[in-house]
Amino acid sequence: MNKLSFILLSTGIFLSFSLLAQKPPIKFGKISEDVLEMKSYEPDTSAPAVILCDYGVFESATFEFNRVLRIKILKKDGYEWANKIFDTKDKTNIRGYTYNLLDGVIIKDKLKSESIFKERITDDHYRIRVAMPNVKVGSVIDLEFSYDGIPWEWNFQTTIPVVWSELIMEPSQYILFRKNFYGFIPLAESSDIRWVGKDMPAFKSEPYINSIENYLTKIEFDVLSINFPGYYFESYTDSWEDVSEFLLDNSYFGEPLRSGAYLNDLVKSIEAKNITDEEELLKTAFELIKDFKWDENTSLLTTTNNISRAYNKKVGNSAEINLALIKLLDKLDFKVTPVVLSTRKNGILSLINPSLNKLNYVIAKVEINEQSFLLDATEEFTPHTMLPFRCLNWFGHEVNEEVSRRVDLVTNKKEIEQIQANLNLEQDLSLDGNIKFVRKDYAALNFRNMYNQFNSEEEYIDDFVKNHSGIRIKNSNIENLDSIYLPIKDDYDLIIKNKIETIGDEIYLYPMVIDQLRKNPFKLEEREYPIDYGYKYKKVYMVNIELPENFSVVSMPKPVVMRLPDNSINFSYQINVLSNCIHMTFQYQINKVVFTENEYKDLKEFYNQVIIKHAEPVILKRT
Repeated sequence: MNKLSFILLSTGIFLSFSLLAQKPPIKFGKISEDVLEMKSYEPDTSAPAVILCDYGVFESATFEFNRVLRIKILKKDGYEWANKIFDTKDKTNIRGYTYNLLDGVIIKDKLKSESIFKERITDDHYRIRVAMPNVKVGSVIDLEFSYDGIPWEWNFQTTIPVVWSELIMEPSQYILFRKNFYGFIPLAESSDIRWVGKDMPAFKSEPYINSIENYLTKIEFDVLSINFPGYYFESYTDSWEDVSEFLLDNSYFGEPLRSGAYLNDLVKSIEAKNITDEEELLKTAFELIKDFKWDENTSLLTTTNNISRAYNKKVGNSAEINLALIKLLDKLDFKVTPVVLSTRKNGILSLINPSLNKLNYVIAKVEINEQSFLLDATEEFTPHTMLPFRCLNWFGHEVNEEVSRRVDLVTNKKEIEQIQANLNLEQDLSLDGNIKFVRKDYAALNFRNMYNQFNSEEEYIDDFVKNHSGIRIKNSNIENLDSIYLPIKDDYDLIIKNKIETIGDEIYLYPMVIDQLRKNPFKLEEREYPIDYGYKYKKVYMVNIELPENFSVVSMPKPVVMRLPDNSINFSYQINVLSNCIHMTFQYQINKVVFTENEYKDLKEFYNQVIIKHAEPVILKRT
């Protein structure tokens, strides 16, 4: 981009076109007193902050993009909008001020350079963090950005209301770009070169959403080509093959795939094991590369063109680790290719158009005897048969100059959890006994990741008790924590004191002694976007409660079996009494990953019915 700007400026050849005759909606640094006096935003009084105006213009004559952003802070919860992260260009000029009203006088505090932090994502893509000064409830923040080139995206909607958002993109005969539109809220004005969002509501999120980035009203841009006849031409995203070619030529992607001498000792140590089974060899290489620890930075590109520096330090970003894995497998003669993708938080790739700017991650694809493995070596507890949750984002693309194929980012693994409780009802109405858990696949992975945050088993048990009121742990045992290819088995000897209550001479025993579902995760009346679980679920509870001889059952909940018409989700509840012992079995399964917004009401009602059954008691009396 900078090279093209230099060519355009030095030759003096420009496209003379401008929309700047139209008056801008705001001017940077011009703040009125009534805006500072504003106490709330009437269309949404719950809003912690509101974007008063977001105005951006790409000027083709200078090849420069300018943006002015004005935000009003309404509540303390809105302070996060004063410490914002922006994806922008390398040479970005930023100015900013915080305005406050004090005794009728407007106070102006300048954003200082030491409060601006830059992190390189790619060659010309930076993440910039700004921390605005002297922010209070009632403050107004003004920011101005300018850089060469076009923006990657423009959000008309976000998680707080937007009063006015306007984007102008002057056409240029030298740069060809594609526009991808997203969202459900229509724009107030729209043309080929100008778009305006007015009074845009805050996006209300709910659980089991892939990413709000998929559903906000916005435009994403991808440069197709830059063409200055006789001087410069570059094609970027006409096709996925163009994207592959660009990446393979990139010093921070393609170069690490060509050099791998730093792995020679590791290759020799693996070959010395004389492993003949290909999947076992793959597993061995995968586990050994994990000595290269992840610094928790997700990236499509490495920080330098020489991975050996990070490898020798044993710390690197996601691209450095997974490109090293790809090179290691290549040196071991596996059929391996990079797969580039957008993580769940970053939003899905376009189903129609290729994209470069949207990519932010790379994993490995290996084929063994017509079976494909998708590998990400960043996480210590992830086996070679599973991907981290952040990677389960519909699809990615192979990096291949010949034919770049789409790769489905799905998994046949589930979150599987089995719970068995064997308890005795005591005369003091406590429950004494044992609960065993067996956690498989994603349930095991999630448990290991959670457990790893604690310094000891005692610290974990303290947290367990804190999150399960009425429980006292007497003994605990956890197996297979370090054996990531085996299920987690954890069991607890315990006393439970909050699952029984008395009403008159009746005793109410609640057999869902642990992990009772009390709140429906779905609260909206209507949902305009799909429900995405990421993977399938299966959960089974088996509870046996031995009653004392002087107790008898008055009534029990009715058994029930419930399922949606296509069996995409189902649950069953069975309960009976045998030899003065209550036996309860409850299980539910979610058998598909993505549900449409049209299925939302069925899902919501499904959870309502589960909550009802979980809350039903067995009624007892003393005889």
